Amino acid sequence: MKNVIIFDLDGTVIDSDHRTPNKPDGTLDLQGYFSKRSRENIFKDTLLPLASEMRRLYAEGNYIIVSTSRNVDKDDFDFMKVHGLKFHQFFSREKSDNRGDAQLKVGRLKKFLNLKQFRGKVHIMFDDAIPVISAMRKSGITCLNSATINRRLNNALV
Repeated sequence: MKNVIIFDLDGTVIDSDHRTPNKPDGTLDLQGYFSKRSRENIFKDTLLPLASEMRRLYAEGNYIIVSTSRNVDKDDFDFMKVHGLKFHQFFSREKSDNRGDAQLKVGRLKKFLNLKQFRGKVHIMFDDAIPVISAMRKSGITCLNSATINRRLNNALV
């Protein structure tokens, strides 16, 4: 294992704007999200430039974690499989968990990354929500703004 690379999904590797309403602070509007959740809508999602980086980093031997505020099911995993988005560990929201996105992600990741095999490894996260980015940085995890990176990667492709 080289490094530990953590990817958010919506707004980071997947463009699901058509079905993922956000609050003004960039965090997920859970009620709006649940009302638009269907297999048909999930398969209308498209990939963002960081999806290619996720695939490349996985192929290079990095340990890939997905950390999403979504509640996921088989349809989400089917979408990821169809698009070659592989990972080693997957953290998502349980239906009964109403914590804020930042609290949810920090809580899960800090415990996991404190396991012996991950201590001393580089941990880098990509997320598009400013509150999550701030919370991760405060907790000691390097977190990069995926919206900025996707714009730069998109411009480089043009």
